[in-house]
Amino acid sequence: MSIGLGIDAGGTYTDAVLVEFATQQVLAKAKALTTKDELSRGIAHAVGKLPAASLARVTLVSLSTTLATNAIVEGKGGKVGALLLGFDSYDLARIDHRPVAAVPGRTDITGSIIAPLDEDALRAAARAMLEHDAVDAFAISGMVSVTNPAQEIRAAQILAEMTDKPIVRGHELSMQLDTIKRSVTAVLNARLLPIIAELIAHVKRVLDDRGIRAPLMVVRGDGTLMSEELARRTPVETILSGPAASVCGAQVLSQVTDGLVVDIGGTTSDIALLVDGQPLTANTGARVGAWSTQVRAVDIETVGLGGDSIIAIGPRGKVSIGPRRALPLAYLAHEYPAMLEELRRLWEERDDISTLNQPVECFVRVRDTDAGDLTARERRTLDALADGPLTRDRLARAIGAMAPSLVPVDRLETLGYLQRATLTPTDIMHEQGIFTAWNREAAELGLALFAHRAGVEPARLAAFAMETFAYWMTLHLMHRVIRQHHPVPDFPHTIADRALLDMAADASNLHGLTLTAHFDHPLVVIGAPAHALGYRAARTLGATLLVPEHAEVANAVGAITGVLTLMVEATITPDEDRYIAHSPAERRVFTSLDDAQAWTRAHLLALLEAKIASAQVAEFDFHRDVQLITRDGTTNLGNLFLECTLRATAICRPQFAGLETVSK
Repeated sequence: MSIGLGIDAGGTYTDAVLVEFATQQVLAKAKALTTKDELSRGIAHAVGKLPAASLARVTLVSLSTTLATNAIVEGKGGKVGALLLGFDSYDLARIDHRPVAAVPGRTDITGSIIAPLDEDALRAAARAMLEHDAVDAFAISGMVSVTNPAQEIRAAQILAEMTDKPIVRGHELSMQLDTIKRSVTAVLNARLLPIIAELIAHVKRVLDDRGIRAPLMVVRGDGTLMSEELARRTPVETILSGPAASVCGAQVLSQVTDGLVVDIGGTTSDIALLVDGQPLTANTGARVGAWSTQVRAVDIETVGLGGDSIIAIGPRGKVSIGPRRALPLAYLAHEYPAMLEELRRLWEERDDISTLNQPVECFVRVRDTDAGDLTARERRTLDALADGPLTRDRLARAIGAMAPSLVPVDRLETLGYLQRATLTPTDIMHEQGIFTAWNREAAELGLALFAHRAGVEPARLAAFAMETFAYWMTLHLMHRVIRQHHPVPDFPHTIADRALLDMAADASNLHGLTLTAHFDHPLVVIGAPAHALGYRAARTLGATLLVPEHAEVANAVGAITGVLTLMVEATITPDEDRYIAHSPAERRVFTSLDDAQAWTRAHLLALLEAKIASAQVAEFDFHRDVQLITRDGTTNLGNLFLECTLRATAICRPQFAGLETVSK
């Protein structure tokens, strides 16, 4: 029996599963809290809970992670020098990155070099970045370089003579024509190199400590797998790795071919569509924060709703949920038992709590004060939390604040120095007995305090909060389906869109017009609180709810059941009476389309073999295929050849030590 180890390092939890490849059965599973300061600790905790005897028989390990996505959003990573070939001042201004330099040298749309590479200017720009900016890596991207990569290749050769720092070439990451997106992708890839390298090193140590010598794979943003070596070179491809693994895991566990998938996490929920057994991918490439890339990724809609979303009471008792996350009170009292007595105290003093603050707010220090931009009051606040968490009123007294509302916690929370604990849907699930992993009494006290503020019974507030969660979730689910067929860019797009969604979400009547939703396919809900937080949304959506067994670790299942793929592609375009082949390695001109296609096919297979060798996966049994995609135009004289793309793919589904081949 061959066993695979799947690991998902998510934003809240790290999951680990052992799967038997032959049957795709989950043999064991474990969860641990994600340790954001060092992901390997959370991974070690999760893996350490699995049976040692089974770990000894693991033949493959696969990892999905939110690390790349989070690093981009948070601005972390190495310092990258961007060298852009042939960019004018307008195009240069569209690259929001520093340091950056434009170097003369340009290729036209046919791949002809219309301006030679200024090698002296390149050396001068690189030298300045090395000496004055202390860059860790370089990203090279040329205008229309996908039609002829010669200048990018030459620029990389020059840099390699000057430095041993990593060099990323844009045409190797994408053969699409959008130069700005390709340049951004190259910069992000270079920036992520040290982050993913460090993560892989940590994971390898965790595996070594447990005697696991199996190959390590990493999940791409489209749900496929790549080797450890390839992940080190192209870490940008791991953008949205975690959400992609969740969708793939949901499909494997549910065996649903068409439907909606929602992964309800602690902080956010990820929504995706399954069509013909595959997750739909984004047509325009992954977008993370303000960065648009050319990374192929699953089309995910992320919603600021999760099991740990903050429940807040506003003016006149209005209840809201999310988008910020907090530690559940049940978890706080579980980890810090003394806080239970503090919650009891707050209940005794409930009529004295200022309405300027939430009924219950506690704060936990999670990081030391190593930043130089904190104020004296902010440092005192963190120092006061050195011995453990405090309620807001206790913290105010500890730092001498005139009122609890004046405690300077917001920026400290944003910077990641402390975490807030307050009422969350997880607490309500504890109070209702649905999920009872932590301290139920703390959840009950928190709910009682919030209900007292709202002037309702705790059961009514709990029901209303869960209904509010389901309402917003339903709106986003409907929006995701509608967006597949109509170009609705944001949610909600217009007041009319929101009104129609509102009517369908609560079956309301508007002057005789009633809308009800009915989704023909299943709603597959995964994540630890899947059933508790999913059934109301399914009922409102008019969909069959499907919560598969092992839904709480679907991400890790998706990580280990993915398909290992390698791909390289080229295009052939007409130019008067010639046909020009553009590949990641070179440009060739032919007088016959048949000759161009024959050469390109053989050329791509050779590049694919080189990619297999460099990715250090030669021992895997791949199925190889070359796909031809032709694009024609229609004229009065008949069809007109516009271009064709040839895509060479190597595919393997790792199933046991012999590594079984699958067809495309």
